[in-house]
Amino acid sequence: MLRSEPDGWAVRGLDANILATGGSSIRTGELFGITAEVRFTPVAYTFDYGDGTAPLNTATPGATWEALGLAEFDPTATSHVYDSAGTYTVTLLVDYAAEYRVGDGDYIPIPGTLAIPSTPIQIVVADSATTALVERSCRADPSGPGC
Repeated sequence: MLRSEPDGWAVRGLDANILATGGSSIRTGELFGITAEVRFTPVAYTFDYGDGTAPLNTATPGATWEALGLAEFDPTATSHVYDSAGTYTVTLLVDYAAEYRVGDGDYIPIPGTLAIPSTPIQIVVADSATTALVERSCRADPSGPGC
């Protein structure tokens, strides 16, 4: 899953932290009366920040500022600085490696990867963070702009 910090907004000229959440998943079924599993593990990420800059291809999903021990708006391995205010659609393509096993056997790698897009998110980029008009108070909507 794709997410951003701050959630859904950013400030022009400052780092917006874009990251992927999730991890490996296993799908189980029955094959000729024996349990079979396929394990999918993310191995590569392509972040497209939606502003016409080149996508970021990386092996890291990114992490929250808190998990990295950083302050808000500090750069991260997957953060992005927007040069212009506006609304941008951010997309993520995750490449998964797959491996299978039958019964209690060892996992056997399947050659190649499977590229799966995540649900896109929108980020509203403001010109500055000095003034923000909000529909509700920050107490009612703590994730709103300026809160």
